[in-house]
Amino acid sequence: MLKDLAALTPPAVVCVAFLVGLVLLLRREMAPRHRVREDAGSEGDISGNNGIVDAKAPASATGSDEREGSGRSADDDAS
Repeated sequence: MLKDLAALTPPAVVCVAFLVGLVLLLRREMAPRHRVREDAGSEGDISGNNGIVDAKAPASATGSDEREGSGRSADDDAS
C-alpha cells in the first residue's frame, strides 16, 4: 500500500506546483492596475500632440501657399 502512495507522489507534486503557479498568474493578471508614478500627472498622457494622425480628418485647414511661408497672401496676387 505504501508503494502505491509513493508512486503517486511525483504527479501530486507536479499538480500542486502547477496549481500554485496558475493561482499566482491569475492573481497578477486579474489584479487592478496601479499607477506607477503619481507625480507624473495625466497631462502628458492625454496631450493632443501624440504623433497619431487621424486618416478621416481633413489634411489641413490652411492652403499650400500659407504653409510654404512665401510671405505673400492670396490678396497680394489679386491686386
